[in-house]
This record gives sequence, structure tokens and C-alpha cells, in this order.
Amino acid sequence: MITERSMNIIVTAGGTSEPIDNVRRIANTGTGRLGSLVADELAEADWTDHIFYVCAKDSIRPVSKRVTCVEIQSVADLQEAVTELTKKYVIHGVVHSMAVSDYKVRSVSTIDSLSEYLENRSAETGDLQKKIVQGMDETDLREGVGKLSSQMGAPLLLLEPTPKILPMFREMAPQAVIIGFKLLSQVSVEELFDTAHRLLVKNRCDFVLANDMTEIDENHHRGYLIDPERKIQTFDTKQEIAKGIVQTIYSEVEHR
Repeated sequence: MITERSMNIIVTAGGTSEPIDNVRRIANTGTGRLGSLVADELAEADWTDHIFYVCAKDSIRPVSKRVTCVEIQSVADLQEAVTELTKKYVIHGVVHSMAVSDYKVRSVSTIDSLSEYLENRSAETGDLQKKIVQGMDETDLREGVGKLSSQMGAPLLLLEPTPKILPMFREMAPQAVIIGFKLLSQVSVEELFDTAHRLLVKNRCDFVLANDMTEIDENHHRGYLIDPERKIQTFDTKQEIAKGIVQTIYSEVEHR
């Protein structure tokens, strides 16, 4: 039985960004508009207590004063923020709508620097890929530099994977209703549903909101909320999606 003001919810929104140097960043696109609507819809419910909106600096913010905004930039920031929240509060629901970076910058070099490094070691045997990675790391131009020079020539960026945040939620909040998001572009409905369901199973989500870029514009947003049995709720606007997600969280917790 859900009592008044008893549930704590985390909503992530916007897009993370990873630094190249102190000025430049690689950013994922994400306005946070849908996430902000979800947070505001949660704030209207009489069964929510704490609503945490974890977002990027430039994300659209919820209107409601009941929502606590937690600002982050990188995936590491995101991981730290949600870890702290799940340690401090019992979390009953997670809406993970944030566009999270798949990669972060490991090192920055130039074609000239890397070529010189490899030429100086041309007589050495060994795996070429390992040499390239080692060369990128050893000629990293960011050491002790705040902003990389725009005159450095052709830059090379070596990226490495970031931690996956979605599967962490089940470990951090085992009792929570977890809703993941999957955005694809120009795929069939069958492929969209299959991909979303695989994400759900792999990350132990309760639901996944699947959408295709071609079905999103200023006034419309087709979203498909998929459950483990592949039952699907369909919505046509961001407002409908937000209301549907909030009602789904309530219903799922009520029946547990």
C-alpha cells in the first residue's frame, strides 16, 4: 500500500559531456525536456516524497519547487551523484532518460607526434595497436595544460568506454521500479521493440521507453513503453509519455 508522500524517485535528464581540455568537451545531445515533464508530473502526485532531478548544466529544469535538481557534467559525475542518492535515501523509482556518453577522452595527441613516436620504435616488435595506444598516452598533450593550442595541427583523440550507469541502478536500488530509455533512428518498429526489450533484459529494467528520432518533433513524440512480457503502451506526445510513466511507476509499486 502506497501512503501519502512516501516514495523517492530519481529522474536523470539532458546529456552528459566529457572534457577534451578545460575548455572543450564532447557532448551528447539531450535537452532534458521530457525528463523535466516527468519530474513535474511526479511533483503533482500526492504519493511522492523526494524527487531528484539529475541533469546536465544546460538541461531544461522542472518548474515545480518540490523537485531537487542535482547538476552534473560527466559520466563520472553522474555515477557519483546517483550513488550518493541511493546511499542516503531508499529509492522507489528511477527514470533514466539521460543521454549518457558512451566514451570519454583518454588522451589527445597529433598526427605528427604519434608518427614520430612510432617511427622511433619501428624496429621494435609487438602488437601495433598496443604501440599506438601507448604512443597516444605518452604523447598526450593535456599534461599540465589547461587549454590545448588551436595551432597544434591535426589533433588525434583516443577514446575509451565509460561505465554503464543503467545496470548499476538495480544494484544500488534493488527494490526500485526502473525505467530505461532507448532512442534509435530510422529503424523498423520490430527492430526498435527488439532492441528495447534486449536492453530491458540485460539491465534488469522493469520497463523501457523506446522511441525513434523520426517520430519526434516539436509537437509530437511517439513513445512505446515496453515491459518484460513485451506488452506495449503507446504515447503520442511528451506530456502523454510523462503521465504514462508516472502512472506506471505508481501501479507497479502498488502491486508489489
